[in-house]
Amino acid sequence: PAPPIVIDARFQSVRGLLDVRDDTLFEREPRHILEAFLLMAQRSELQGMTARTLRALWAARRRIDAAFRRDPANRALFLQLFQQKRGLTHELRRMNQYDILGHYLPAFGRIVGQMQHDLFHVYTVDQHILQVIRNLRRFTLPEFAHEYPFCSRLITAFERPWVIYVAGLFHDIAKGRGGDHSKLGVADARRFCSEHGITGDDAELIPFLVEHH
Repeated sequence: PAPPIVIDARFQSVRGLLDVRDDTLFEREPRHILEAFLLMAQRSELQGMTARTLRALWAARRRIDAAFRRDPANRALFLQLFQQKRGLTHELRRMNQYDILGHYLPAFGRIVGQMQHDLFHVYTVDQHILQVIRNLRRFTLPEFAHEYPFCSRLITAFERPWVIYVAGLFHDIAKGRGGDHSKLGVADARRFCSEHGITGDDAELIPFLVEHH
């Protein structure tokens, strides 16, 4: 087998898979948990994660606590993921699969696996949200412009499409709490914006889209 390709002091690539260079990395320094997913989005040559990396993530997922969520560096890393040109949907799905997304966003954790009992929604709430983000991403890709030309033209002209992806993440996050989930989700979206340094027009647009989705 080919030798590992060193990425940095913490990670390497093994046969095209992201690998932790130390099994205890995430336990010792949990801030690197989000960095792993960001690397996956940034490096197109990475096709997945090694079993060792996945075991380390799973074992350390509970290190994502209130202190972790308050850390400005972790907040910046999470927001960076939405600003990448590729990989957002794949990495959000991976984070959800390994119980990372629900630990970072407890409101999202509450709707994981939650059924929607109607004829319109065929996915659980968490999967529906990830499908919405996936569809929003497709609007930005030229090869899918023929599917919804008007939406593709709109999003192409928008300077910061990541703002719309964040709104997509929150649009149904308050399902199952009782009351109008569109209005309840606004409070979660505003809190997220405040905590993650999203200000100005963006901080108004995200809650607006959640309320009127």
